[in-house]
Amino acid sequence: MNKSIIPALQKTFGDRSISRLDKQAFEQEHGCELEKDWLEFDEKDNCYYLTPEILDYQKPSHEKYEALGLGELEERIVDVLEEGKNIKWGKLAIGMWLIFLFIVVYTIVETLF
Repeated sequence: MNKSIIPALQKTFGDRSISRLDKQAFEQEHGCELEKDWLEFDEKDNCYYLTPEILDYQKPSHEKYEALGLGELEERIVDVLEEGKNIKWGKLAIGMWLIFLFIVVYTIVETLF
């Protein structure tokens, strides 16, 4: 299951008890089924609680990347261009011609029949 629903769970229920009706209503509202390991069932109160892992879950923050210097950027561009030299252009050209011929033949066959 997608973990993007966890913040909504935290906001909606927090550390309070969750009845079966509350659980079903949440699942219907968000169009998902809550995973069993996200909830703990308390037999004494006959209700669910969010597990500590879910209560403590925080969305992973995006790592901040440093900007490349001009020298590093130039090196990466040169590396990519060097990799482009290894492409078998003859095979690629033959493949493109075959596709072109297929399109031409297909168009002629479609117009005649």
